[in-house]
Amino acid sequence: MKTEDLLFVLDIGTRSVIGVVGKVRDGMLEVLCVESVEHSARAVVDGQIEDIEQTAKIARQVKARIEEQIGVPLREVHVAAAGRVLKTERASYEMELDPQQPVNAKDLVVLEANAIQGAYEKLVAGLQETDPADFCNVGHTVVEYQLDGYAFSTLLGHRGRKVGVELITTFLPSEVVESLYTTMSMLGLSIASMTLEPIAAMNAVVPKELRLLNVALVDVGAGTSDIAVADKGSVCGYTMVTVAGDEITEQLMQEFLVDFAAAEQMKFDASAGKQTIEYEDVLGLPYTVELEELLERIRPTVENLARQIADGILSVNGDPPKAVFMVGGGSRTPGLCQMVAQALSIDEKRVATGGSNYMKRQVQADKRYLSAEYATPIGIAVTAMATSGGESLSVSLNGSRLHLMGNSMTVMEALRLGGYQYGQIMGRSGKSVVFEYNGERRLIRGGLPTLAEIQVNGELAGLSALLQAGDEITFIPAKDGTDAAPLLKEVVDNWFPFEVELFGETVPAGSRGWINGIPAHGDQLIQPMDQVVIEQIPTIGKLLKLAGGEKQSQAIAVNGVACMNPEQELHPGDQITLLEEEWGTRSDPMQAPVSQNDQKGPGLHIQFNGRTCVLPFKEEGYQLFHLLNYVDIDPQNPQGEIVLLRNERAVSYLDQIQDGDRVEIHWSREDASERLFRIPDIC
Repeated sequence: MKTEDLLFVLDIGTRSVIGVVGKVRDGMLEVLCVESVEHSARAVVDGQIEDIEQTAKIARQVKARIEEQIGVPLREVHVAAAGRVLKTERASYEMELDPQQPVNAKDLVVLEANAIQGAYEKLVAGLQETDPADFCNVGHTVVEYQLDGYAFSTLLGHRGRKVGVELITTFLPSEVVESLYTTMSMLGLSIASMTLEPIAAMNAVVPKELRLLNVALVDVGAGTSDIAVADKGSVCGYTMVTVAGDEITEQLMQEFLVDFAAAEQMKFDASAGKQTIEYEDVLGLPYTVELEELLERIRPTVENLARQIADGILSVNGDPPKAVFMVGGGSRTPGLCQMVAQALSIDEKRVATGGSNYMKRQVQADKRYLSAEYATPIGIAVTAMATSGGESLSVSLNGSRLHLMGNSMTVMEALRLGGYQYGQIMGRSGKSVVFEYNGERRLIRGGLPTLAEIQVNGELAGLSALLQAGDEITFIPAKDGTDAAPLLKEVVDNWFPFEVELFGETVPAGSRGWINGIPAHGDQLIQPMDQVVIEQIPTIGKLLKLAGGEKQSQAIAVNGVACMNPEQELHPGDQITLLEEEWGTRSDPMQAPVSQNDQKGPGLHIQFNGRTCVLPFKEEGYQLFHLLNYVDIDPQNPQGEIVLLRNERAVSYLDQIQDGDRVEIHWSREDASERLFRIPDIC
């Protein structure tokens, strides 16, 4: 037996890894060997690999057992992707053709690739801040082809002036796909093809002639229930729900005080119809429970699973389908099919487990593998049959030869075989910076990547371009986008700091900023999780209000001209003076808003670093960062960490000051006797 004659499939599930080896004989898939090993830890969550090393360890055991049985090493594998962050987009594309030339396979690749690109752009445009940054295509199905305005199921060999395609394509975060490739590479395997799990199960259980009807397929696994819907001859939608067999197992654990393994066995016995189920609780005590009682106690959980499956089907299909095929281990849960039918308001006879009826038409295998439990791994192999059995395809990638068994290979497959990682092919966006701006969350995204350059035989080509034997690929990897590095002045609208002269003293006006409570200049870099506070002093009124003091309400002049309008804008170098008298004895009104007072007069009475002070009235009140300029703290010469206390409790820079508060601001290493104000005698 030759390695190149075999199809090797790995189904990476939440509960176990299943391996299938078969070969194509007379258009049928002949299954030679099946092996399954359960995870010893939660390495896969909701269909997505989280612990790569643990998953590779289990998959390696499956591969080793199969190789021992068949006696040959395995080098390539076919897989299916799944995950809890599934995105589906519908897209279409049209292009002109030479009416004298028949449509060939390359024409269809170009047509579909452009539609997929449009779907990707639509996906990116609709992403939210909480969504992953990078997605990649993991599968698509054609809904309909058009030729000169008429619908066709296939275009190969036809002639026309304009062709079009409408398709549904599915995307997963690049990390999900990358984890699959990394896991397989740890086993010494290259991925020969990848499909989507519901597509694989649909190909195994629902033949093309049945897809003329509006039918749904539901693959109930351990962590997820994957859904595919077909109508008018093609698959028209996918979705998934993160509720599946594990929820039933966990309910059994709660109801009967058993561990996970015992609950799984109880679920299996119930699925098999065993009337009296024996089990042992976590204390080691033996019990029995009648099937009827067990089903009654898990009924609410099964009803919830059925309801969510029905909601998922309706979200894709709009109306109840004509029939529903249930596959996967969880599909045999007693009562689940009937409850799904009730939730969809259709006849209970139209919801049933799928399996041998249609699988045996295209698969030769032991009867136990022609069942709902093995629909996905068998379906992956059936899906891969289309690319098997061909002659060796040899291409050149940057001067190195690559070989793939099969009739065709895309540029993406060639790059993967050549050892390039997804990040080198697509590039990654730079890291974003999240920070707080005046109490609100802000996000500055990183730069977009520089796209990779791909040429096939000297001409630009896309990742979906179909390769032929002898093609030469030149590939220049993508460059990651630059990380976000926002400056303070870049995140502030109308950042314009300047100075004016107020009653003989030079004071700041325009824009003022603090980062984490420390005064900052416009060219200062904002780091992730920084707290940025911005204050604008654009007018005479705002300047006088911040300066405080009894003179703020007296008549003033700006540059020698009387000013009666508090909304008059400030400009660099403005000179503000009193018309009636000098400002007084203060050395710096902007730097010393705290005035001496004991218990009398308007304003906010506080204890500030042990002194009794009154803060002049401000309509918007005071926060702790307002007082930072009035203590002897030089951030360029740290004396420990800045201590912020309000009523003997640690607080933030944005904490509001109340009348009667006791406020302390000093270095952590500073002695109480050294806590000096910058401006003497201000309290």
